[in-house]
Amino acid sequence: MTTEQEEPIDVTTSIEEVTPGESHLARRGIFGVAAGGLAAAVFAMRGDGDKTETVAAGGRAAGAAPASRRSPAAAPAPRRRAAPTEGDLAIAAIAASLEVLAVNTYGAALDAAGSGALGEVPPAVAEYVTVAKAQHEAHRDAWNGVLTASGKEAVTWAPPDLEQTVNDQFAMVTDVVGAAQLALTLEGIAAATYLSVLSKLESTDAIALAGSIQPIDRQHMAILTFALGMYPVPDVFASVDDAYTGPGAPTAMPETR
Repeated sequence: MTTEQEEPIDVTTSIEEVTPGESHLARRGIFGVAAGGLAAAVFAMRGDGDKTETVAAGGRAAGAAPASRRSPAAAPAPRRRAAPTEGDLAIAAIAASLEVLAVNTYGAALDAAGSGALGEVPPAVAEYVTVAKAQHEAHRDAWNGVLTASGKEAVTWAPPDLEQTVNDQFAMVTDVVGAAQLALTLEGIAAATYLSVLSKLESTDAIALAGSIQPIDRQHMAILTFALGMYPVPDVFASVDDAYTGPGAPTAMPETR
């Protein structure tokens, strides 16, 4: 009796290389809306004594809205795949690795705070770090659930290039402010990454998962900016500028505000 072996996910693929496959509609062509059989003439009654007005087909009855003002027919929603594609799984692996990095970083912050390396830590800050770490653990587990359900191995590692940069910067952190600034940077990278992959993911479950996590990272950012004495919602629109695209991506960390 043999058992299926979990297949390791190819993590050398970058998000930029993942392109959505052709949709069902695209393969079959785009079909126009078939015109139904219309009567040769449309008759409309207008109250003008005993007179009636006949409107030929192609014209419009009195009082009818011009064609340019009528509501267009709703376009059919694009079909989504039920199961994740290989591209979805590659993105899931990168997302899981970012969550591992967030969990590790928040864990290191808790350890540093417990040892006194960050000086006095307000109770509210310690509570935030504890909750944020638990939420990132749940996000990591959710992405790993997507991978293992498709026969892939769970991701337990952080992106090596980004992890090295984070570790170097964390080594220079000496207080709560420095830890919060580093956490803000990581949350910004995660939020931008989730926003950027929404247009690349194809399965409904993966899209829903990314869409449900991205606002939580933005909430973390709001709390951190407020704790740092800045306006908690400084951006009018969310951006993908700081998105992590996978191995080989630039490792320079974006500047904190």
